[in-house]
Amino acid sequence: MGGTLLLAADSSGMSDASKAGLIWLGIFAFMIVAEIASVGLTAIWFAGGAVVVSVAAFLGVDVVWQIIIFMVVSLVLLIVLRPLAKKKMLKHITPTNVESLIGQIYPVLSKIGPGHEAGQIKIGDVEWRAISEEGTEIPESTVVEILRIEGSKLVVKPKV
Repeated sequence: MGGTLLLAADSSGMSDASKAGLIWLGIFAFMIVAEIASVGLTAIWFAGGAVVVSVAAFLGVDVVWQIIIFMVVSLVLLIVLRPLAKKKMLKHITPTNVESLIGQIYPVLSKIGPGHEAGQIKIGDVEWRAISEEGTEIPESTVVEILRIEGSKLVVKPKV
């Protein structure tokens, strides 16, 4: 035998290939449940590998080859499709809290000094410390765009 699945039926009337195929379908179901529980876009790729291998198992492919196929298909799906899926999913996430400030435009409340001397921008009822991205002076009342947040400071540039 040496790891080869035989298509002979045993006393239960089920061939080794059928048993192996059902085991892989069980692994598929487990991976789907694991993905639903974690929502990490990790287990789903192994579920895909298990489906492919279940077909191979039903066709009588050797156990060693089943494991190799499972690993290769799962890793290819993980490496190729996971980044695409994450990118697509993250596209629909609305920024919250301070992240929502990036790209917004506000007037400078008090002068932003040269170098990285902080000035102030008022957003709603909150006054934020702000620095110039390029280290240049930005006079009071200049309209600026928020580029990013570093610690508790807004990094801005004049809106042209």
